[in-house]
Order: sequence, then C-alpha cells, then structure tokens
Amino acid sequence: MLNGYFDLPTITFFTQKNIWTGSLYTNFSYRITPINKPAEDDKPAVKELFTQVWYGTQCYNNVNEFVCEFHEDMTAEGLEKTREHLTGAVEEFKKIRKTIEPDFKLH
Repeated sequence: MLNGYFDLPTITFFTQKNIWTGSLYTNFSYRITPINKPAEDDKPAVKELFTQVWYGTQCYNNVNEFVCEFHEDMTAEGLEKTREHLTGAVEEFKKIRKTIEPDFKLH
C-alpha cells in the first residue's frame, strides 16, 4: 500500500516469509527481511522485520556496508514503524544524494 515514499506490502506478505527490496532516487536501496527465531532455553521466540539500507545500485548480495539497520516486531504496527524509519532514512539521503557517485557510468 502506498504511503509517503514507500509502496510496501501488508504484514501478511512478511508473515509468509517473503523478503521485500526496493529503491528510491536511484541510489537509496533497502531490504526488509522477516526473521523467525524459535524460542531457546529461557529466550522467547522472536518474530521481527529486519530492515537494511544502503546507498548505491548494487544488489543486496554485493553490498559491503549498510548505512543503517532497523528491527521492529513483525506486526502491522511494526511495519508502520519500519515505514517511519525508512522515511527518516530517505529524508537524510535527500540531503546528501547529489554528493553520491552513481555505481554506473553512462557511455
């Protein structure tokens, strides 16, 4: 559902163990991964949305450094908080985007 900068799926998409990736302004890229950690000993089970942000056009597997990461509960409220974190991150990116070199060269 489109809300602000981001067109993210509903929480059901993530509870089905799907990963979402996207980009804005060519060089702002992000990935939201659902994490399901079973309970261990005295630790409860964890279900969260793990978001990573990087600058550039590289695919996720080729990224060496992430700009920021967010962890939120895998709930509708957690997804909304994730969207808020991403919005803050893209606002920061907009301040510096003209100084970032593109990952590609036009010929």
